[in-house]
Amino acid sequence: MGICMDVLIVDWGHLMAAPSDDQRYEMLHDAGLSVDDDEDAWQDRSPSTGPQWFWPSPPAIGWFGKFDFGNTGSSYKDHFWAGERWEEIRAFVAPEVRSAVDRFIDPLFWGGLEYMADRDDEGAVASVSVVLPPAPPDHLLWCPPEAVPSLNLLWDSVDAELAALRGPFERYARVGSGRMNDFDEFAKLLRGWGDVIGEAQQRGWGVVGLRC
Repeated sequence: MGICMDVLIVDWGHLMAAPSDDQRYEMLHDAGLSVDDDEDAWQDRSPSTGPQWFWPSPPAIGWFGKFDFGNTGSSYKDHFWAGERWEEIRAFVAPEVRSAVDRFIDPLFWGGLEYMADRDDEGAVASVSVVLPPAPPDHLLWCPPEAVPSLNLLWDSVDAELAALRGPFERYARVGSGRMNDFDEFAKLLRGWGDVIGEAQQRGWGVVGLRC
């Protein structure tokens, strides 16, 4: 569980132009490190520990961006425990909201949740399902651009109802062990993923998660 994560949005055409999986992984790994190591690349650096984007300086500029979840979300543990908290409260959430959250976080939380989303809910958003291809070795997430619009549609639905999750969380989440013991942290993590998916949607890019 002690896995650090780098989350990047990437120009898929640029990435897939690399001739092999190994070379694509090297490109992504080097991209993440280049932003970490280059002080000039961390544009608008904030002293806070909140979520923020970092964009590379030339010559890498133009094909990727890195999202830092801040003090909540840099470790897989946070995402795992967010999934656990959701499992604890989902039965107490309105069906249409439950279905949207299920379908948004299941492909993104990398095995934290393994249930099938409710199949009998009505409505356009409830009918949206996202199945991502298996991630290559040493990747935690592999989300091609064609999956992003559906995730963005689901996020719009989740975002509109996020405040409604506070009551079930504060009443039914079994806080006190592990992480994600505060609703605001739980909501911030979900909003971080919404930001990632929204930025990728605007550019027609994909999303990649790497072990770091």
